[in-house]
Amino acid sequence: MMKRMKMVLLVLILSAFLFTGGTCWAVSTTTIGQLPATLSNEELGFRFEAPPKASDKTYEVKVEATDSKKILPTEEYFVTKAVDIKIVNSSGKTAGNLTKPVRLIFTFNDIDHKRASNMNTNLSVGYFRIGYWDESKNSWIELPSQIFWNGSDGVVEAETNRGAGRYALLWSYKGDTQLSSLKGEEIRIMIDFTTIQPEVPPFTKNDRTMVPLRVIAESMGAHVNWSSSENRIDIVSHETVSLWIGKTEATKDKQPLFIDVAPEIVDGRTFVPLRFVAEALGAKVTWDERTKTVSILS
Repeated sequence: MMKRMKMVLLVLILSAFLFTGGTCWAVSTTTIGQLPATLSNEELGFRFEAPPKASDKTYEVKVEATDSKKILPTEEYFVTKAVDIKIVNSSGKTAGNLTKPVRLIFTFNDIDHKRASNMNTNLSVGYFRIGYWDESKNSWIELPSQIFWNGSDGVVEAETNRGAGRYALLWSYKGDTQLSSLKGEEIRIMIDFTTIQPEVPPFTKNDRTMVPLRVIAESMGAHVNWSSSENRIDIVSHETVSLWIGKTEATKDKQPLFIDVAPEIVDGRTFVPLRFVAEALGAKVTWDERTKTVSILS
């Protein structure tokens, strides 16, 4: 009896697999509202990032991959990858426009480039962009997109507050709408999925990203005190982190911490090692080499 039940279950799974064209797509979920949120579908190469207070209420976000092979190309676009995003509250009501834009990220590689360009790799990856499907117009609408490409792997990003809908990584057949292919040479800083743009750009020293202290600390909800007599910086949040200009000394609530690059003053601004300060304040720090982005999740 048990053996027969296993056989029936196997047949049902196989039938579902064949019925969907041989592809089983996973559904990824997260919740947006007051806190930052993210979800990824690594198999598809898609990521969704929402900053704090992306919506005025709490919503569940579901992202399901759509088989792009079943989406017919239009005269203007070839669909490389596509996802359906559903944003609903506890009653199942779909959210309208969001309070703050969310970031949509598609990754692609040289195989995607060959497939989209019909093997004409002389065409720039600048013809990739992100768009959403407008059912009222029965057409794809482009979102302002940014491309990062290292020669074999790439990332396309776009921001939107449209909320639910079908989004896709598109290849444009329109030769006059090529986007710039950026290499991400400048360091980008993001805190809780919001881009921070200090007046003075960050720089790298001894493999550490040095950033203007005040704008970073205040973006993380801390404030900065300066003791000129001791050349000491106090970063005050729920804890106090102290550093000294020109010294590889630091404390957290008066307990010693290891710091391998000393703070310094450049053009009247205090620069500190970003990872050290963020982690000392309890944040998580990640680095994306492709986009030269430091991401801080507080």
